[in-house]
Amino acid sequence: MAVDRESAKAAGYTDAEIDAYERQQSMPTTTQQSKSVFEPKVQYSPLAESARSFGQGMTFGTLDELEAAVRTGSISGADYERQRNLLREQQKQFGEDMPLVKTPLELAGGFAVPFGAARQVAKLAPETQALIAGESLLGKVGRGTAAGAATGALSSYGYSEKDAGSEAGTGAVFGGLIGGTVPVVVQGAGTVIRNMLNASGIGDQTTAASKMLANYLEKDNLTPQEAQAALDELRKLRVPQVVIADLGKNLQDLAYNAYIVQSKSKGSTQAFLENRLIDQPNNIVKGLVEKAGLAKNVNGYEYLTALVENQSQKASLAYPNAYTLDIDARPFREYIDRKVFVKAYDEAVKSADTKGIKLPDLNVVKNAQSVPTEILHKIKIGLDRVIDAETDAVTGKVSGYGRDVINVKNEFNDKIKLLNNDYAKANAEFADASRIKSSFEMGQKYQQLNTKEAAANIKKMNSDEKEAFRLGMMADINQRVGDFKGGDFTRQIFKSDNQKMLVRYAFDDQEAYNKFSQFVKGLEKQSKTSKTVIGGSPSGERLSTQEQAGQIGQIAQSAISGDIYGMAKAAGASVLARTKGISSETSQALQQRLFATDPIEQRLILTELNKRAKRKPLGLLSGAAALGTATGILGD
Repeated sequence: MAVDRESAKAAGYTDAEIDAYERQQSMPTTTQQSKSVFEPKVQYSPLAESARSFGQGMTFGTLDELEAAVRTGSISGADYERQRNLLREQQKQFGEDMPLVKTPLELAGGFAVPFGAARQVAKLAPETQALIAGESLLGKVGRGTAAGAATGALSSYGYSEKDAGSEAGTGAVFGGLIGGTVPVVVQGAGTVIRNMLNASGIGDQTTAASKMLANYLEKDNLTPQEAQAALDELRKLRVPQVVIADLGKNLQDLAYNAYIVQSKSKGSTQAFLENRLIDQPNNIVKGLVEKAGLAKNVNGYEYLTALVENQSQKASLAYPNAYTLDIDARPFREYIDRKVFVKAYDEAVKSADTKGIKLPDLNVVKNAQSVPTEILHKIKIGLDRVIDAETDAVTGKVSGYGRDVINVKNEFNDKIKLLNNDYAKANAEFADASRIKSSFEMGQKYQQLNTKEAAANIKKMNSDEKEAFRLGMMADINQRVGDFKGGDFTRQIFKSDNQKMLVRYAFDDQEAYNKFSQFVKGLEKQSKTSKTVIGGSPSGERLSTQEQAGQIGQIAQSAISGDIYGMAKAAGASVLARTKGISSETSQALQQRLFATDPIEQRLILTELNKRAKRKPLGLLSGAAALGTATGILGD
C-alpha cells in the first residue's frame, strides 16, 4: 500500500521509517500464510491421479514417463522433462494427501500384470508350458525367485527418481527372496488349510475327492492314461471286478483313509471287498481252466479219459506201420497164463468186436513161434482197461492192485518196444492211459515235488500229458478251495519261485503261462486292497471315532463348567486332529471313485482326472511375480 510521503514527513516520520512501513504492508498476512499450509502446492484431479496410480502399478512405475512422451511427442528434452516432472509432482502430492488410496491402487495394478501373464502362459505350447509350470518344488522355487526378482527390479527402476540402477538391484534382491518363498509357504500351509476345510465339510467335496485321487495316483507314478491302460489289461486277462484302488499301494492307503470315515458308502464298500475275497478261490480255478486250455465244466476223471482217447486216436495213425511186424512170441509166454492177462485179453476181444475185428484165441498166441505186434498191443490196451477199473472215478486215485497191474503192464510194453523199433517210436510219441494218469498225479502233488526232477520229466511230456498235469494242478487247487478258511488265496498257488518255474513248464508256451501268471497277480492285488482297507486291525478306525467323540465331550463339558480356556483348547485339538482327515462327503465321493467296477464309469473318472492334470497350477508363479512388483512399490 503506497504512503503520502509529504504528509508523513510533516507528521515527523523520516524516509527510513516510511520505507520500513511500506515493506511491512507488502508482506502476506498471517491468514494468508496459514491458508497456504492447507492448499496443495500442486493442483491435480483426484480421479485422474487414481487412474494414474493403478497404471503406475501395471507399468512397473513408468506410466509418468510414457504419458510425458505421448504428450510431448518426445522421450527427452526440456519439454519432456518438464511434463514428466509435473506428472510426478502431481502423483507425489496425491500420495501425500491420500496415501490409503494411492498405494492400494498401485499394488492392485502390480498384481494385475503377473496374473495376466500367467493366463498367457496357459496358451503356450505344452513343452514350453511344462518348462515354465513344472510340478517339482525346486522348480517352483526357482520360478518364484526369477519372477520375483524380475518384477522387483522393474518396479524399483520405474519408481526410482535417482540412482535407478541401485534401486533396481535392491528391488531384484528383495523381490527374488520374497518370490522364492511363495511356493514353499503355499505348499506347506495350503495343504494343511485345505485338509482342515475338507475334513470339516467346507467347500466342494466332490472336487476335493478328485484332487485327492489325482494326487495319490501321481504318488503311485501313474498318469490317468496309464491307470486306464492298467485297468484295460487286467480286464483283458479276465480278472473280475477290477477297481482303481487295486492299481497301487498309495491308492490302497487312500481307500483306507476314506473307508475309516463314517459315510453312506462304508457298508457297501465292506460288502464288496468281502464278497470279492470269497469269490477269489473259484475265480482262480476258472482262470486256470481258461488260461491252461482245459475244457470248461471239467470233471477230472472224465477229462482224463477224454485225453486218453485223444491220444489213442492220434496213435492209430502211427501204429499201423509197427503192426506190420510179427515178433518173437517166446518172451511173452510167461504172461499168458496169468489171470490179469486173461482178463486183459478178454477186454481186448470186446473192444475189437465193437469195431468188427476178430482176434485169435489166446492159446494160439501161447503156442505160436511169433505173434503180430498188433495182438500184443491189444493186450497192453486191455491191461489199461483193467487199470481203469481200479481207478476212482472222482479222485483219479488207483488202488493197490491197480498199481501192481501198472508195473506188469510197463514191463510187458517195454519188451514189445525192445523187439519193434517202429512200435517204440509210436509209443514214445503218444502216451497211453497210464502215462496220462501219472501226469495227472504229478499235477496233484506239484507243491511237494522235487522241482528239478519234476521239471526234467515235464519237459519230456507231450501236450496231452502236460494238459493232464495242469488238470492235476486244478484238482489240487479245487481241494484247497474246499479246505480254505479265508484270506489271500493266491498264496496257495505259488509258494515259491521254484513252483512258478515248475508250473511254467506245464504250459505249452510262455505266452499262455504269462497270461495265467498275470491273472494270479491281478487277483493278488485285489487281496492286498482288501487287506489294506478291511483286513487290518480295526483299532485305527475305533480310535478315530473315539477321538472325535472324546473331543466333542470335552468341548461340551468345558462349556457347561464355564471353562472358556478349556473349551477353546479342546476345540483347537479337534481342529488339529482333522488336519489330515476326510469329511463324510469326501469319503463317500472317494469310495465311489476308488471302488467303481463299471468300465464306462471308470473311464469317465480318469478322463476327469486327465483334464485336471492338464490344468497347470500357474498361481504360484503369478503370486511370486506380484510380490516382486510389490517390493518396488512399497520401497517407493
